[in-house]
Amino acid sequence: MPSNKSELAARLAATQPGDAVRGLFFKAVFSLIQQRAGLAALEKVRVGDLAKDYSDLRTYPVREFLNLLYVAADALEQEMGAEDAVYHACGESNVTRYSTGPGMLIFGIISRGDPQKLFSGAQMGYSAAVTYGTREYVTTGPKSGTLRVRRDMLPPAYHEGILTGALKVLGLKGTAKAHPQGIDRVDYDITWE
Repeated sequence: MPSNKSELAARLAATQPGDAVRGLFFKAVFSLIQQRAGLAALEKVRVGDLAKDYSDLRTYPVREFLNLLYVAADALEQEMGAEDAVYHACGESNVTRYSTGPGMLIFGIISRGDPQKLFSGAQMGYSAAVTYGTREYVTTGPKSGTLRVRRDMLPPAYHEGILTGALKVLGLKGTAKAHPQGIDRVDYDITWE
């Protein structure tokens, strides 16, 4: 089943001029498509706005990234299943890539392997990756917390992938469960072992 284009339209409508995301996230999704579906699938995706060469640290319109995520869901449906599974995999792939590049400071020095410190610094980490939205972390227990994300129009499953992927980067197992409050407002309950 093709990705939900009416949801995409609603997410695109929630964007504002200047909302942008780093090129490394585009490149990580392109890499995931090629790894899972092959070069021919990637070539079908790399058309129009998505045909350009992306630089890791340069920012590009989030509208392009949203379109990429939904095109990726269509390209990877046969290999990965429902679109939420694809968005989750894209988020996990992107945080893994980010943690070895621009996010190395946040993952290595600031968090020092502590998920509470990592998620408490979510606003700083996201601000280095995107130009929009706010994130507020509230500790709910020794191994849990809630990340309140506002004015971020990416699919919740994508952020669930980022959050569980961040735990994996720290060598931990855990879950992130989205509780949408609106198209661009979601609370994520995060737990880990």
